[in-house]
Amino acid sequence: MTKKIVHVDPSILDSVLRDPFEPMTYFPNELIQRSDVSRSALGLLLELAATEGVFDVEAARAQELKRRSTGLEPEDVDELLSELETAGFVSVTEG
Repeated sequence: MTKKIVHVDPSILDSVLRDPFEPMTYFPNELIQRSDVSRSALGLLLELAATEGVFDVEAARAQELKRRSTGLEPEDVDELLSELETAGFVSVTEG
Protein backbone atom coordinates (compact mmCIF):
# COMPACT_ATOMS: atom_id res chain seq x y z
CA MET A 1 0.00 0.00 0.00
CA THR A 2 1.27 3.46 -0.91
CA LYS A 3 1.78 5.84 2.00
CA LYS A 4 -0.17 9.10 1.87
CA ILE A 5 1.60 12.30 2.82
CA VAL A 6 -0.43 15.31 3.96
CA HIS A 7 0.90 18.85 3.56
CA VAL A 8 -0.93 21.71 5.27
CA ASP A 9 -1.07 24.88 3.18
CA PRO A 10 1.63 27.28 4.45
CA SER A 11 -0.91 30.10 4.83
CA ILE A 12 -2.89 27.93 7.25
CA LEU A 13 0.24 27.09 9.27
CA ASP A 14 1.15 30.79 9.35
CA SER A 15 -2.29 31.73 10.70
CA VAL A 16 -2.16 29.20 13.56
CA LEU A 17 -0.32 30.35 16.67
CA ARG A 18 1.62 27.96 18.87
CA ASP A 19 2.45 28.95 22.44
CA PRO A 20 6.22 28.47 22.87
CA PHE A 21 5.85 27.95 26.62
CA GLU A 22 2.73 25.79 26.80
CA PRO A 23 1.48 22.85 24.74
CA MET A 24 -1.20 25.07 23.24
CA THR A 25 -2.28 25.97 19.70
CA TYR A 26 -4.56 28.88 18.81
CA PHE A 27 -6.81 28.34 15.79
CA PRO A 28 -8.16 31.51 14.08
CA ASN A 29 -11.90 32.17 14.28
CA GLU A 30 -12.05 32.71 10.51
CA LEU A 31 -11.13 29.04 10.06
CA ILE A 32 -13.41 27.77 12.82
CA GLN A 33 -16.39 29.64 11.38
CA ARG A 34 -16.07 28.32 7.82
CA SER A 35 -19.48 26.97 6.83
CA ASP A 36 -18.15 25.02 3.84
CA VAL A 37 -16.08 22.64 5.99
CA SER A 38 -17.49 20.16 8.52
CA ARG A 39 -16.55 20.29 12.20
CA SER A 40 -14.90 16.89 11.85
CA ALA A 41 -12.71 18.13 9.00
CA LEU A 42 -11.82 21.26 10.99
CA GLY A 43 -10.85 19.05 13.93
CA LEU A 44 -8.52 17.10 11.66
CA LEU A 45 -7.12 20.37 10.28
CA LEU A 46 -6.44 21.55 13.83
CA GLU A 47 -4.60 18.30 14.56
CA LEU A 48 -2.60 18.70 11.34
CA ALA A 49 -1.74 22.32 12.14
CA ALA A 50 -0.80 21.54 15.75
CA THR A 51 1.61 18.87 14.55
CA GLU A 52 2.83 21.13 11.73
CA GLY A 53 1.52 18.72 9.13
CA VAL A 54 3.24 15.60 10.48
CA PHE A 55 0.37 13.16 10.23
CA ASP A 56 0.29 9.41 9.79
CA VAL A 57 -2.78 8.57 7.68
CA GLU A 58 -2.38 4.84 8.29
CA ALA A 59 -2.27 5.32 12.07
CA ALA A 60 -5.40 7.48 11.83
CA ARG A 61 -7.15 4.72 9.89
CA ALA A 62 -6.15 2.19 12.55
CA GLN A 63 -7.54 4.48 15.26
CA GLU A 64 -10.76 4.78 13.26
CA LEU A 65 -11.14 1.00 13.09
CA LYS A 66 -10.60 0.82 16.85
CA ARG A 67 -13.17 3.59 17.36
CA ARG A 68 -15.74 1.78 15.20
CA SER A 69 -15.22 -1.44 17.15
CA THR A 70 -16.33 0.33 20.34
CA GLY A 71 -19.57 1.47 18.71
CA LEU A 72 -18.65 5.15 18.39
CA GLU A 73 -19.82 7.06 15.35
CA PRO A 74 -17.36 6.46 12.49
CA GLU A 75 -15.42 9.16 10.67
CA ASP A 76 -13.69 8.40 7.41
CA VAL A 77 -10.19 9.90 7.47
CA ASP A 78 -9.94 9.80 3.68
CA GLU A 79 -13.24 11.70 3.33
CA LEU A 80 -12.09 14.33 5.82
CA LEU A 81 -8.78 14.76 4.01
CA SER A 82 -10.64 15.06 0.71
CA GLU A 83 -12.87 17.76 2.22
CA LEU A 84 -9.82 19.68 3.47
CA GLU A 85 -8.11 19.28 0.10
CA THR A 86 -11.20 20.60 -1.72
CA ALA A 87 -11.24 23.63 0.60
CA GLY A 88 -7.57 24.28 -0.25
CA PHE A 89 -6.30 23.68 3.29
CA VAL A 90 -4.12 20.66 2.53
CA SER A 91 -2.61 18.71 -0.32
CA VAL A 92 -2.32 14.94 -0.23
CA THR A 93 0.36 13.11 -2.18
CA GLU A 94 1.38 9.50 -2.32
CA GLY A 95 4.95 8.66 -1.50
